[in-house]
Amino acid sequence: MTPSTGQVQKFDSDFFTIDQIPLAINFHVWPDCNYHCRFCFAQFKKSERRLPRKQALKLIEYFYEWGVQKINFAGGEPTICPYLGELLDFSKNLGLTTSIISNGTGITEKFLLKHFRSIDWLGLSVDSGNEIIQARLGRGNGSHVGSIIKKVEIVKRFPINLKINTVVTALNWRENMGWLINLLRPQRWKVFQILPIENENRGGISELLISNTKFREFIRRHRKYHPIAEDNDLMLESYAMVDPLGRFFQNSGNFYNFSVPILKVGIAAAFKQIQWNKGKFAKRGGFYDWKIKSQKTHLNFGGTEQKGGSND
Repeated sequence: MTPSTGQVQKFDSDFFTIDQIPLAINFHVWPDCNYHCRFCFAQFKKSERRLPRKQALKLIEYFYEWGVQKINFAGGEPTICPYLGELLDFSKNLGLTTSIISNGTGITEKFLLKHFRSIDWLGLSVDSGNEIIQARLGRGNGSHVGSIIKKVEIVKRFPINLKINTVVTALNWRENMGWLINLLRPQRWKVFQILPIENENRGGISELLISNTKFREFIRRHRKYHPIAEDNDLMLESYAMVDPLGRFFQNSGNFYNFSVPILKVGIAAAFKQIQWNKGKFAKRGGFYDWKIKSQKTHLNFGGTEQKGGSND
């Protein structure tokens, strides 16, 4: 069972209090992707393999036993994983809050009909309301925005909380995406400053980088839509991430550090090999009521924010 606040848990010969355990894990379960986003910082170029299904399930069980409460399946593109549905069902049966972050291509009515009971949050990535800009960024081939709009129409038929993820770059920082966010009406809109990671981003990323001032200007322009803003500093060391090979990894100093495989040495020993900043996690809004389950938007687009929402 998940330990109560303040309880000390023994796991793999290491002691952790609940305050030292990241309650939310980003499991990059699949390294491959069918898109070629220029700013992507999760390509896993040196991770051509991934955990077999049984080992991935065992890893999720480890997370639960350690005290994790929420798991976010990412990639690559997680919907390419042929056993994503089984991982979602297994996680939900354990009692974990579940989330997916996807480019939307694998989010179909058939998939949701089969697994919607095991999905609490679905994050869809869209960076611009302009198809040309979106294509120039490598997110699709000129029809991504229209595709996301159609996907959201499908998602809203189910009791799944919707989140939109946007990366702000030199190509879109001047844009006003208000019309699109107002149309999609997500429970939460998460906005990232483009993040350079050594040996991960694709070529030409220097042309896409923006200053903190430009990023803040984008946020100010959209303040009525309550964007959850993450600049480069907040993104560093504030996520507890696991790669497709089952290793903790962390973006420290704009390059990735990896632990040894969790299934080899145990979750506690592996976690001690990377840095995780709980203060930054809290500052970027990582703590929230992620168990909320509703189709209704939690954003009041008239200017005040209601309770609820997501940030991871």
